[in-house]
Amino acid sequence: MDEAEIRAEIEQRRKRAIDLKLRETVWSLYSSQFQYMDDYLKKEPDSILTEVKNSLRRSSGLSEFDYAGSHFGLRCLPGKSETSGRGFDKTETTDMMLTLLVEGKSVFEFDMRKSVTYGEDMPYFSEYMGRVKAFIEGPWVDQIGELLKAMRAFKQEYWKNKNAPREEQKLKEDMKSFGLE
Repeated sequence: MDEAEIRAEIEQRRKRAIDLKLRETVWSLYSSQFQYMDDYLKKEPDSILTEVKNSLRRSSGLSEFDYAGSHFGLRCLPGKSETSGRGFDKTETTDMMLTLLVEGKSVFEFDMRKSVTYGEDMPYFSEYMGRVKAFIEGPWVDQIGELLKAMRAFKQEYWKNKNAPREEQKLKEDMKSFGLE
């Protein structure tokens, strides 16, 4: 392969990663499951998918865990942060790089930018999925989506069961309020 063919192949693989929505999946996995993992481990450890919780190791911004027979690593490295405006127009923007590892090897990496604008009534969040910097396709592509679904479903079931007595009590109160007892 000559240089032009290599560059074309790289762009084709980059486009494939984008078409598969891997940036969104990995970001969602990080932001909804791993970003606050230390809090979950302290306060609600039973809300974490058992396979992940039992194998989880965290150090220096890297979460390592096992799922479906594979060993994963997920890292989010914050980059430069900028602030513009002031008061109700203040915006904080942070660059970051997310990396997914499988069996210790980086298989997917991308840049992103997250912004928070503080409005008069509430903050407004914005996420920009940046450039795909690395993508080595493999079985992990399907596994990572399955992992996100499994972790969400497990957490949802945990909260449903934990809140069941409260929901039952609320239903009884509502029944009484509407003459259905």
